[in-house]
Amino acid sequence: MRWIALAVLAAASFSAMAGTIDVNLSNDTIEGKFSNPIGAADWTFGGLYNRDNSNWFANVGLLAAGDGNVGNSRFSGGLGGKIYTVHAGGQDLGSLALGGEVTWFPGNGNFGLGGYAWYAPGVVTFIDGKNFYDTGLRAQVEVFRNSFAYLGYRWTRAEFENGAQPYVDTGGFAGIMVKF
Repeated sequence: MRWIALAVLAAASFSAMAGTIDVNLSNDTIEGKFSNPIGAADWTFGGLYNRDNSNWFANVGLLAAGDGNVGNSRFSGGLGGKIYTVHAGGQDLGSLALGGEVTWFPGNGNFGLGGYAWYAPGVVTFIDGKNFYDTGLRAQVEVFRNSFAYLGYRWTRAEFENGAQPYVDTGGFAGIMVKF
């Protein structure tokens, strides 16, 4: 399942357009994401693998993204949808999750606080799934221009028709994000 993160990084290397690579790690988990602008939106794909219990997910999505200012602070983020395929607790599900992400840069500085939430209720969750969510928070700092280091915490959970509700992953992580 480490191939998920490797596939994200390999695909990103073939892009001739501007994009973002985001990779984070914990003791047992690796997550990789790639996004690329198309018009006023970003197409994204990524994956996560948890070695502890062999849980994983892969996703592809479209996010209507942008930046804005409120007072002297900057915000960036967007809303959209992602298609997830998930393996957790020995079971599988597919889902169409809606949600978004936002990052606040107080005083338009190089430090930001952000979060994301993606949720798929039963009506758009398939195979053995009942519902699914992928949420997280993070604090980041721009170390060099367009290069960020961050710490965060995630809660990613699947609910299955048999009543099982395993976490795909939960816990803290550290990562880097590079915009090119």
